[in-house]
This record gives sequence, C-alpha cells and structure tokens, in this order.
Amino acid sequence: MCKLLNTHWRPPAIRGLILLAIGVFFAGFPAQNHSAKAASSCELIVDPTNSLFLTSDMYALLPTQATVNCYAWQMFIALNWPVDSGWPQTPSKAGEPDRTAKFSDWGVPSAPQKPLDMSTVWASFMSPSNIFKPYAAKPDDWGVPMPKPTGCKASSDTGMLLASTPLHVLQSTSKDNDHDGHMKGTSVATSDDTPSLSIMEATGGWLTDQNKNLIFFEQKVGKAEFDYIVENGLFDAKTQLMVAKNEVPGKSYPFGLNLPSGKQLITPPAAPQAQEELGSFELKAAWRILTDHPEQFSRYLTSTAWVKDPETGDCASEVIGLVGLHIIHKTLTFPDFIWTTFEQIDNVPTSNGNPHHPYGYSFYNKDCKGPGDTCKPNAPRIVCSTQSGNEVCEHKFDMDVPVQVVREQPIASPIATLNQDVQDQISQATNGKSVFQYYQLVNVLWDQSPNPPQYAPGPNAPTPLYFGSFTSEGNLDVANTTMETYVQDQSCDSCHKYGNIAGHTELASDFSFLFKEASTADIGFLQDTIKNSTK
Repeated sequence: MCKLLNTHWRPPAIRGLILLAIGVFFAGFPAQNHSAKAASSCELIVDPTNSLFLTSDMYALLPTQATVNCYAWQMFIALNWPVDSGWPQTPSKAGEPDRTAKFSDWGVPSAPQKPLDMSTVWASFMSPSNIFKPYAAKPDDWGVPMPKPTGCKASSDTGMLLASTPLHVLQSTSKDNDHDGHMKGTSVATSDDTPSLSIMEATGGWLTDQNKNLIFFEQKVGKAEFDYIVENGLFDAKTQLMVAKNEVPGKSYPFGLNLPSGKQLITPPAAPQAQEELGSFELKAAWRILTDHPEQFSRYLTSTAWVKDPETGDCASEVIGLVGLHIIHKTLTFPDFIWTTFEQIDNVPTSNGNPHHPYGYSFYNKDCKGPGDTCKPNAPRIVCSTQSGNEVCEHKFDMDVPVQVVREQPIASPIATLNQDVQDQISQATNGKSVFQYYQLVNVLWDQSPNPPQYAPGPNAPTPLYFGSFTSEGNLDVANTTMETYVQDQSCDSCHKYGNIAGHTELASDFSFLFKEASTADIGFLQDTIKNSTK
C-alpha cells in the first residue's frame, strides 16, 4: 500500500538493498509526512523542497515496470503542483513549483463549485505557438504566456475569474494529425491550418462528450527542450534541416537533432535541480468544457481558457476540466523517452470496475440510442480513403453527436492497485477535497534495453527512429481514451517513431511531432525542400 513518509534521502547502498529485497506494498500514513511510499518501495515525494520532487532521471531505482509506474505518478504530482506565485508577472518563474505550497492543500478548491485558483507547473510551460511562429520569427521568451486571441469575449459565467489565474488558449494547437498544416506563414502553407486543429485527434477526427461539447487539446514544452530549440535555431525549418544533417556552417552537430536528456544523477542533488538539467518534457492535455456544470468542478483539475468555436470562429472564456494528460520525458535512462498517460476517472467504464460516478461517464452512455453508428463504440468521426490516387475524407457525424467511448486496453491490475493506493492517500491528506484523487495512471511505456547508435539520434537519423523494444504493464498497448480514442490498439511509439522535421518525412526529429510546426523566412528554400521530400 502507498504510504506517506517524512523522509528525504537514504544512503544509496541502503536504498539499493531495500529496493532489491522488498517488493511489497507498505502500510501506514503518518499525517505530518511529506513524501509517499508507493508500490515496490518507490518513494512519491510530496514535499516541493525535496530535491527528488522533480528530477532529471530516476535515482537509485532499478528500472522495472513497478518503479516506472511510480515515477510516472511522481511526475504527475510535481508537474501538477502549483507554479511559483511570481508567474506570470515574472515570466522566468515559469516551470518552478511553489515550494511553500502544502500537500494538504494540493488541488483543493478555495470554495465549493469554484474552479481552482491555481496554475500548475506544466501550464506555465511554453506552447508550440509561442515557439514556432510564422516566417520563423524569434520565439517568445521563456514563461511568456499565450496572449488573449483577438475578438475573444469573457462570458458572464467566467468573467469574474479572468484576473485570478492565467488563461489557457485552446486554438490551433493539436497533436500531429493527417489534417495539419505545419508550414504556417509561408506561401506554401496548406489551407488546413485552422482553429479546428485544436479539436482533432491523431486520427479519426474530433471527440465529443456526453454533454455534446467538443474536447480541446493543448501541448506544452519544458524549459530544457525550449532552450535547445531556441539556442540552436530549430524554430526555423531551414536550420532544422542543417542541424539534422550536421551541415551547419562553422558548427558541428554530431548528434544531429537530439533533444536534451538531462543531468545524470550519480549522487543525490543537494538542492532541487535547475530546469535546464531536467531533460526534455513534452505534455499533451485534453480538456472538456464544464462552464455550465459547476457541481462537477470538485472532481477535475479546472482552469479558465479562451476557447474558439471550430466552426464559427467565435471565442469566449470557458471553465475547462482536464480529462487526459500525456507526459513524456527524455532522460539518460530513457533516451527514447518514458511515455506516461493519465485520465480522469469519470471518462469511461473499466473492466476493473469503477467506483460510483455521481454524474455519469463523460464519454459513455449505457442507454445510448440513435440512428446508424451513433452508439457504435469508438466510431471515427472522419473516415479517409484513397480514390484515384487522392485521399478523400468523409465526415461521418455532426460535431455535436456524443462519441460512445469504451476502453479497449484494460488498466492492468498492478496499476489499478497503485492508483487506488495513491488516490486514497491524496484523499486522506486533503480530507477528501483534492481534485487529484479523481485521476488515474493508465499505463507507462518504456524501453527496458535501449540501444541507440553511438550518436543518438545522429546526423541524418531516418524515420522510423528505433532504439529498442518498448514494454508496458501487462504488455498492453498504451493509449488514452481521450486522445487516441480511435486507435487504442497502437502504443505511443508506433506513431512517434515517425516524428520528422519540417518538410522532410524521412528525417527524424527525436520522436517529437512539434518540429513539423516550423516555417522559415526563406520561401524558396522551403518550396524546394517540400518538393524534394515528396519525390
């Protein structure tokens, strides 16, 4: 069983012996403690002043499925911690946790039926739109939040909240999909770069909840990766190509386009690590609109956001609730990333049996009725086929038709047990008030024996990028019902190994799809690049 302890560091030798000797759940919960002991003796640190709170890698832990499961929960806790109160007034505070915040207050609303009056650490990370700008303009400085989109208006329901917390901006930021136009700001930009990208999944179209509201997606980038992109000019498609091929005049890139892995933890850090040492973080969030349902705020990480209607272009402020979260992290132990995914527990039924949901499921109706495939589980909203050599896509449903979602990959028993332990302890520490007791780890994908080339990824690294064989709890495909609704039979690596630089599908971008968002001021170069890459 998970338990909270007020411990910091054990000597590495003792810690190693414990890890090797003990594979059981620990019991107990001293109320005054500030770190958690989870399954397989993996500590969950809930004291933000502890140097293990957010780290560049797992320290003194054998990389097993049990320990990576716990490491996933540790990242969830640290990245969902309140950001330093100095942000956004002081942009450089972005990504820094509030080290005065207490676990007993974590995720606890200040008043019933009110959104949380906090921003999380990851919410202060940089959005791709801040980085990859038209004509490869210089990215915003670290920590500068997204500006209010033109024409947005505050609704009467959320207007009073606008000054209390920075807003998310949910428009034209989506996971890689077949409909994106990544060459923004150029004469060769596709016509598909529209606000609708904020609602498109990797494949299959959009997701609509049982309230007939669309789900919106958001991406964020941590500081180590942001610095790497800016310092190496990778916000420009032309520079990306030269770096990936190690052809930058006067400079050497023997590792090609290779995202930072973070500092190796040989000895315990004496203090929390600087963000530059943490390695690359990318996050993807799925949000549902809860403005008209304040009775449900207490079960969600909530915030306020500027949301653009994908059909009308109208923009208004809304209360949003987190339904899905991907966290991927590149470390020296995991040079091809550790891939973790979480969901809110009300999303869909599970084979393990769910606790009572007072407001029903967000994406499933046991009494569903409707014509055609309306109630068919996981029915794609868009179906594409090749006709006469061209791809033709057909919209199968209106956007306000709820999607009947089921989980195709069960949450494996060890993770379900760990989730229950962590949820119970969050509830106990916060007197049952924290919204985070209503979240669960779905699974973790990781490489047991990564075997990258000498220079990883290396110049001219091709797609698909391959380091080794990934595994997960129960050897199940790792998918999130809110972000891979229609392709739950594929794990993260099956798509991300094809992540490529802007304009070149055959050159790898170190598993990231974000680099496709870059454009360049050199239009002639970009036109030639695209022409050559499609031959």
